[in-house]
Amino acid sequence: IYAYGLRNVWKFSFDSQTNQLWGADVGQNLIEEINLIEKGGNYGWRCFEGTRNYNLSNCTSINDIKPIHEYFHNADGGYSITGGYVYRGRQVSELIGKYIYADFVTTNIWELQYENGTVTNKLIAKSDYSVSTFGVDEKNELYFANYNNGRIYKFVGTPTSKVGFNNIPTEFKLYQNYPNPFNPKTT
Repeated sequence: IYAYGLRNVWKFSFDSQTNQLWGADVGQNLIEEINLIEKGGNYGWRCFEGTRNYNLSNCTSINDIKPIHEYFHNADGGYSITGGYVYRGRQVSELIGKYIYADFVTTNIWELQYENGTVTNKLIAKSDYSVSTFGVDEKNELYFANYNNGRIYKFVGTPTSKVGFNNIPTEFKLYQNYPNPFNPKTT
C-alpha cells in the first residue's frame, strides 16, 4: 500500500516536471478534495472528510495529511470532483504549472496553483461539459472527455488569453505497440 485514508480518488496523476503525485478525492456528503500524495501518507478518510470530522469512532491518528484544497457540495463548488493534471504543455501559456480539474455535476473547470504551501484556485469556465476524465498527449497538451456527448476536447490558448476548448480529433495517429512480444502488430 503506497498511501491510505483516501475515499474514492477520481484520478491520480504525476506532475511530469516535479514528480509530485496529485489525487482528486470524491467526498461522501459534504466536501471534495485535492491531495498531494506522499508515500506512506494517511489522508484521514473515514475519520475526516476533507478537513472536517466525519466519523471519529476508533480514530487515533493525529498525523493525518490534510488536503491542499477542498470545496463544499453546492452549486458554486460542485458534487463530484474529476481530477486532472498539472499542465506542462506549451500551447496555453497561462496554464503552465497549474493543476487543471473539474466538477462532473456543476461542469465547473478550475486551475489550481500550488506554490510553497500557498494555494490559489481560479474558475476557468462554467462549461456545458460533464468532464469525466482528463488526458495528456506526447507533448503534454491537455484534453478532457465530455460524458454527455462522448467527445474529446483539447485546451487551447486564444488571442485574448482566455482558455478555450477545441473539438478533436482532426487527425488520427496509430502508433505501433512496442514492446509487445505476443502481438507485434497494431491494426
